[in-house]
This record gives sequence, C-alpha cells and structure tokens, in this order.
Amino acid sequence: MKTMLIYIRQWQEKMKPQPGANPLVVIFSWLVFGFFLILALGLGLLFLLVGWILLLPVMWRKRRELKQMWQFKKAAQQAQRDAQQRYQQQRQQRRDQNDSSVIDGEYTVKDDDHSR
Repeated sequence: MKTMLIYIRQWQEKMKPQPGANPLVVIFSWLVFGFFLILALGLGLLFLLVGWILLLPVMWRKRRELKQMWQFKKAAQQAQRDAQQRYQQQRQQRRDQNDSSVIDGEYTVKDDDHSR
C-alpha cells in the first residue's frame, strides 16, 4: 500500500507545473492532453463498435454450426436408443426361442365381456 502512495506522489510531482512556467502554456498543454484523451477514447469506442459489427456474421455462422452439431448429436442419441431397443428385442426373442415353456404360434385375445 505504501508503494502505491509513493507512486501516486511521484506522479503528482511530475504533473505539477514548473515554478517559472507560463500559465497559458500549462493550460494549453492540459487542453492538448484532454483532446488526445478524448480522441483515444473515441477511437477505442469506434474500434469496439466495428468489432461488434464484424462479429455478427461470425456468430451467425457459429450458431448454425452449433445447431447442426446439436441436431446431429440428437439424431445419434436417437439412433443409439433404437439400436439398444433392437438389441434388447433380439435378445428377448433368442431367450424365448431357447425357453421350452414359450409356445410359438398365432393367438387372438378374447374379451371376457363378449363371452358372457
């Protein structure tokens, strides 16, 4: 903290006008400094605005790419779920074929309401 105060005091000493300096020169130098500061701030804001404007097409393209990647991922997950279901069905069919208590053939379901 002390080094920061020393640093600030050094800058204050540097910024004080010399004892024999012309007051008009001091005012003029402050005006020029302020003008350059405002000019630099304006240029910085201009570059920031141009950067944002140029970033829009890049963001649009990346958005499309991300959307395509998301759709591909969704389709891949769906395909994986379908493959798992097919695998489970095939396993169940194989198990049923090997099970002697399961009888293969056609059947119809009769409702109890119609038989009464």
